[in-house]
Amino acid sequence: MATGDHILHQISNSDSHKIKIAITDIDGVLRGKYIHRDKFIAAAKKGFGFCNVVFGWDCNDVCYDHVDYTGWHSGYPDADAFIDLSTHRNIPYDQNVDFFLGDFTSAENQSLSVCPRSLLRRVKSTATELGYQATMGFEFEWFNFREDANSLNAKDFRQPKPITPGMFGYSLLRAGQNRDFINQLLDDLQAM
Repeated sequence: MATGDHILHQISNSDSHKIKIAITDIDGVLRGKYIHRDKFIAAAKKGFGFCNVVFGWDCNDVCYDHVDYTGWHSGYPDADAFIDLSTHRNIPYDQNVDFFLGDFTSAENQSLSVCPRSLLRRVKSTATELGYQATMGFEFEWFNFREDANSLNAKDFRQPKPITPGMFGYSLLRAGQNRDFINQLLDDLQAM
């Protein structure tokens, strides 16, 4: 595993000038942006600001009512965030752009309690204190549709058209009907 200094050296000497950073919102959804390489290097050393509205809205960017942490009452200011260099990945389907996750902290430089990544670290720490070794894994399951953002929006996100008709669970035949798409998807997931 590369050290933080090694990663920053690679980024500094890269031909690419853009970096993708993301944080996790209150619902666990990645929210992020591209930043210039120079800004990234500065942010990796001293942190950066990211609007805390991500802890005050839902998946459709509709602001919650009656919240404590952030809201209209606070003006949705920037919160302090820090880049976790250990999360470095290259995004294979985005010209191998460098990608990093960030974490939020409070003014006292403590983990921010509303940040899902902070919660995960607290749960893991508690498990360790109780004598357990937390190991985690993910099983991704989803459906694929013949839609894009515009067609889904036009349908009010109702009744999306699947890539194959009917139901046929665990079907290699249906995956085979769309083998170019499925193979590219699997290759990109593996590369990620």
